[in-house]
Amino acid sequence: MSSTADDVYRVVPRRSLPPVLAVGVACTLVGATAGWSGALGAAAGSVLAIVFLASTFWLLRILRDLAAGLSLAVALAVYLFKITTLATAVLVLLRVDALSARAVALAAAACTVAWLAAEVRAFSRMRTPVFVPPPGESRR
Repeated sequence: MSSTADDVYRVVPRRSLPPVLAVGVACTLVGATAGWSGALGAAAGSVLAIVFLASTFWLLRILRDLAAGLSLAVALAVYLFKITTLATAVLVLLRVDALSARAVALAAAACTVAWLAAEVRAFSRMRTPVFVPPPGESRR
């Protein structure tokens, strides 16, 4: 069974989210050993990473119908906006006294690694054709 590009925007986030949520919960529990600030910091870092990474597929789903040149320009502009927003959010979270800065950073890093691993696994299990041969040519 082969899938289409449209399936990628639905399937990959759906397959990536459960393991990342588990890692976020685990980080929060580990952070709780350092007290409330550790638990809240780990939860904040996890949520920040999950929202940032999941929003990519939501944006790609919106941009997929644009012309190729315009799509690339918009994608780069949106990426710049996302990175700026993420950096601002991290700086704000690091200044909040109720949150452990170390827990925020470690949870965000752990969730990012888990998301990327789950994303690679989801992509590798999908059978998305790289190109479609012209009519009349055999598919091997």
